[in-house]
Amino acid sequence: MKRLVMLLVVVALAAGGYWYTRATPQDGATAAKAGGGGKPAIPVALQAAEVKAVPEDLSTIGTVQPIASIAIKARVDTVVDTVHFIEGQEVAAGDLLFSLDDRALKAQLRVAEANLERDRANYEKARGDVVRYEELVKRAVAARQQYDAAVAAANALEGTVKADLAAIESAKVALSYTRIYAPMAGRTGTVSAKPGANVRAADATPLVTITQLRPINVAFNVAERSLPAIRAALAAGKLKVTAGIPGGKGPRAEGELTFVDSQVDQQSGTILVRATFPNADTLLWPGQFVDTVLTLRVEPQALTVPAVAVQTGQEGRFVYVVKPDNTVDMRAVTVARTYGDLAIIGNGLTAGERVVVDGQSRLFPGAPVAERGPGGNQGGSKAGNADPSKPTQPGGQS
Repeated sequence: MKRLVMLLVVVALAAGGYWYTRATPQDGATAAKAGGGGKPAIPVALQAAEVKAVPEDLSTIGTVQPIASIAIKARVDTVVDTVHFIEGQEVAAGDLLFSLDDRALKAQLRVAEANLERDRANYEKARGDVVRYEELVKRAVAARQQYDAAVAAANALEGTVKADLAAIESAKVALSYTRIYAPMAGRTGTVSAKPGANVRAADATPLVTITQLRPINVAFNVAERSLPAIRAALAAGKLKVTAGIPGGKGPRAEGELTFVDSQVDQQSGTILVRATFPNADTLLWPGQFVDTVLTLRVEPQALTVPAVAVQTGQEGRFVYVVKPDNTVDMRAVTVARTYGDLAIIGNGLTAGERVVVDGQSRLFPGAPVAERGPGGNQGGSKAGNADPSKPTQPGGQS
């Protein structure tokens, strides 16, 4: 009987100790309590509203276009003798590209020069005849008709000499076409005529095409509603434009807006604009699609919060603002625009106010909150831990 009583006493003591340990808060357990009424604090991530300089941009897809692309064609009918460059090579203005067979044209030039010498000799003789007949007519030895015939012959030969000079000049010009030089700096494409190939002035296919790479243009379309802002910004100064490969993380090319089309496309409701880039490092390539950003202005005193802090409800957009007693208030805000991951607030907030950027799904007006520290834990001072050396309780995320 005594053993039974002792056993019951031991069981009662054990049960009482278990109840005491469960009912009594442990050290640091008050970290999950905040605000009045003993409601558990909801762990959230916070960030203060900041005033900073934020650009106002227009982003779209653009197409890289060369300022000039020249098709090189033969201007005489002959044969390709030498190609002085490699396909895809960059050439400078004035570089020799092709040498064409010039033997036939040199022969034509020599014929024209020989004709000139012959006709000049005949012309000099005809001028002498004019002088002699003039003297004979004065002495009434020769008829006036003979003098007139001599003058006409001299005049005709003078015209022949002029024609010979023109023929020589034409032969020299044609001969110059057998040396084809680069009219501008650029990059060469595919060569369609190799050494030994026949070429004609009437050929539709060019020998090669040279495309200018520096500078280069990027053309893109913007909505017609943006036209007044673009024109106003252009009146104030140059507009910066950046372009880069879609999704790329490398450097972006920088240029400036140089052209706005004269009319709006009625079908798309957009207007074509164009920016010029120095492209010294050839980041942009003709025909390439690029992400284009046109900066209209920089707002120096923009009130910003992370865009994830802004929620949308039945009555519009709002943010959860943390009050001094560590409870939240649902505050209606106006978002003027967004820039990247920032929301520019028009009204509803002041600089320095802390807003919830993560954990909003569990919040309601007046809810107590505790700011999470690094790694998703509640900060010791925010949660009110009695002993900072003890681990804090993990906080949840929305």
